[in-house]
Amino acid sequence: MVHYLIEFRFHGKAKYKIKKLVYEINRRFRLGYKRAIPHITLAGPFYTNDEKRLIGDFNRLCTKSPLMNFEIDGFSAFENSKVVFLDVKPSKELDEFRWNLSQILKPHCQLRPFDYERDFAFHATISIKLPEDKFLSIRDYIQRKSKLNFKHVMVRLTLLKGSIILREYDFLLRRPLVRRLAKNKRVYAQTLDLLKCHFENKFNPNEFTEERIKVEDKSFIEKLKCVFRKPKTFITSDLHLEHANIIKFCKRPFLNVRDMNKTLVNNWNKTIGKKDVVYYLGDLVYNFKLKQNPDKHKGRFEHWSNILNGEKKFIRGNHDPVKIKLEETQVLQYGKYKFFLSHEPEQVPKDWDGWAICGHHHNNKLEEYLFIDKKNKRINISTELTKFRPVNMDDLIKKIEE
Repeated sequence: MVHYLIEFRFHGKAKYKIKKLVYEINRRFRLGYKRAIPHITLAGPFYTNDEKRLIGDFNRLCTKSPLMNFEIDGFSAFENSKVVFLDVKPSKELDEFRWNLSQILKPHCQLRPFDYERDFAFHATISIKLPEDKFLSIRDYIQRKSKLNFKHVMVRLTLLKGSIILREYDFLLRRPLVRRLAKNKRVYAQTLDLLKCHFENKFNPNEFTEERIKVEDKSFIEKLKCVFRKPKTFITSDLHLEHANIIKFCKRPFLNVRDMNKTLVNNWNKTIGKKDVVYYLGDLVYNFKLKQNPDKHKGRFEHWSNILNGEKKFIRGNHDPVKIKLEETQVLQYGKYKFFLSHEPEQVPKDWDGWAICGHHHNNKLEEYLFIDKKNKRINISTELTKFRPVNMDDLIKKIEE
């Protein structure tokens, strides 16, 4: 019967350091060279007859969980089983995640007894299945070595079937990955780029839960209510459809441009009804090839515009096609408020004393261009700051008045 494992595999410098240590011990104590994949096992090996349920439970638990931290803090050993390992100190979030994982899998999986223990021994194995003499020698050797200590994050969690990746969850991209995507070098490079930004405090992946990225499907009753409700007014900006580089520039948590296009369009159409009004503040579709071909750029703009729900009122952005006539700016009277709408904040007149709503700067200058800047009466409506979906004007006013 095939077995399953759920484990974390180390990344970056931590992976390099642990592999170097494993190879050093293998060579020094003549253990034979085995392929070293530095990892921490969270469950398994275990067995199940319901693989579909296993995958669903794995994805759902990961989706609800934040990016989790842990620390490697020296060496230790299991005397009874003759295992030498790196000692892992989990964060409270990781400890709770591991416990919830065991409880969710318990009804339909056959786990090992230690997986059901609340006080779980987190560790990363260095050497396993050792004869008594070599176990004692390796244990004494590592205790004399300089203490290995570093902090790390649970970047991806891997569900294995035998030795094959069945699913992987990326806590930076906030996405479950099938084997093909888990092994895709371009997707992995994006993950490492986000990891680097996380350590440099330029990106907080815990802001991007699945609920922030995707709008949930409405029930039949909710869809029926939308047909008969009064039209609403929404506002958004800077989708940058077809723009692959915007994923990297703005740290968008998407696998690729196709994933981004699909998610942004679905979010729009699940939020906006056919009769709703949408003020769009620029940069709908863009890539370098379109910039070189104005006619094709115009065609792609019209293509995406026709797909998106609502009565759309476009304001020109710096990446919109020159061959389409669009408003440069607009004044919107909504309730008791008067808003100046423009793509760039620099277009707002200096003598304007009301609120201004703009896009353009995305999430790259948050210290200067906040989502809602009450002091300067300015709103940055770029889609990265609004859960990648249009915002209801009534909700926006509530936030202004909070």
